[in-house]
Amino acid sequence: MTSLSESLQFQLKACRTLPSVPAVVLQVLDLCQDDSVSIGQVAKVLARDPALSGKVLKVANSPWYGVRSQVTTLERAITNLGINATLSLALSFSLVRGLQKGRSGFDHQSYWTRCVICAATSRVIAELVNAANHEELFLGGLLQDIGILVLNEAVPDSYSTIVEAAKGDHAVLAKLERQEYGSDHADVGAWLLEKWNLPVDLQRAAASSHKEVQDPEGLSIFSKCVALASDIAGIWTQSDAIAATARSRAKSIRLFGMSSGQFDTLLGNIAKVLPEVTANLDISIGGEDFVVRVLDQARGALVELSLQAQRTVHEVQLQAQRDDLTSLANRAYLSEVLPQLFVAARELGQPLSVLFIDIDNFKLINDSHGHQGGDNVLASVARVLRLCTREFDTVARYGGDEFVILLPNTTEKAAADLSKRIQTAVMVHPHVIAENIEIPVTISIGCATMLQARVFSSATELIEAADRCLYAAKMGGRNRVVTLDKLEETPTQIDERDLMAFQRKFESAEGKMLGKS
Repeated sequence: MTSLSESLQFQLKACRTLPSVPAVVLQVLDLCQDDSVSIGQVAKVLARDPALSGKVLKVANSPWYGVRSQVTTLERAITNLGINATLSLALSFSLVRGLQKGRSGFDHQSYWTRCVICAATSRVIAELVNAANHEELFLGGLLQDIGILVLNEAVPDSYSTIVEAAKGDHAVLAKLERQEYGSDHADVGAWLLEKWNLPVDLQRAAASSHKEVQDPEGLSIFSKCVALASDIAGIWTQSDAIAATARSRAKSIRLFGMSSGQFDTLLGNIAKVLPEVTANLDISIGGEDFVVRVLDQARGALVELSLQAQRTVHEVQLQAQRDDLTSLANRAYLSEVLPQLFVAARELGQPLSVLFIDIDNFKLINDSHGHQGGDNVLASVARVLRLCTREFDTVARYGGDEFVILLPNTTEKAAADLSKRIQTAVMVHPHVIAENIEIPVTISIGCATMLQARVFSSATELIEAADRCLYAAKMGGRNRVVTLDKLEETPTQIDERDLMAFQRKFESAEGKMLGKS
């Protein structure tokens, strides 16, 4: 069933204090092998152990099974529970009672607390995912960590060091075990269950309970329930309940595709049954207050995980809509938002202005200073455009050295005035292309506005009109603004003081470049 290193197998086989099957468990196992076993035979074996009989009767009368009238006889209890369920419960109770002794120094209370929580959780998961064999899954959850008892007896010195180093983190414990022995306690547990001749489902569930399975479809639903229960048990047993919640939530998605709501329901159902189940098995986990407190922590962690997931999705969506170089919106986003703004403006009777912007002589910048210099200019111009616009305006890189700005509820005059401010800001902004090197940059802008008096049939037609104005600005000598109404007129002139500042910047940059050559 499982592969252990030769050295570890030698140590296990040489150990004379390995967990053994209690006598009553052997009798129950014999019954499990008999397909023709009757209710009377099971009742006879259980009756030999008054404590075990009492446990079975107590469970049969518990709310977990929803009985309508009190069950007072073993025969009736077995009838209600079913033979297989009764045998699984008897095995569980007997194993907990019979294996609570061992080498001193081992924290049996913590160990069995985790095992019982895992057992109850396996059963609740089975109910939620409509798995069969609920009671067999209770036993599967109970036994999935039995390899810890084995290692504690077979290699006590080294194992106590590993347990101490793990500090109660079950995932860390398994990792340290693999580093030391080449196998973890899940492998060792499967080896023992095989040696005990327990059902194959139990062996496989133990072996896979701590493995990161690449193909979950290859696991049986029985093994999946136990594997998820192992992580969920950590919510109530590890010091960091939030981290354990995150791990178990991720596994619930991977193994069962659970929604956040389903997982929350699962935790709530587990919290409801834990006090009763642990009391039935004489295991104290801190009372109902402790269970509820940890549940609240886990649910708080779920809310935070959900928010983180939403933020991650939002960030991914934003990243897909952003230009990597300039951090502006990209053309894909522009193509999505422009039609929406166009329809809204038309329905509200508001103006919508579009600025189409091109960096003048950008090819010359690339040729003179390389693509890195050109990229620096693009990023620098993008910062200016973003600084000059409102928060709700859309500033996008259209492609190459072209940009588009969408200005909702903005008249043609307001758009033209903004264009002039942007043009001036770009001229006076320090565009650093390399260490100690700045170059002058100018832009040409085409501006088109949709008004009630000027109807465009589509958003595409509007942006094409802005593109025509940009073309006119470039053909008119660059470094200017052309609006749709001014296509045949003289382009906007630059303020003389701005022009003088620009000329001084150009001369300074030219001098620095000459000094470098």
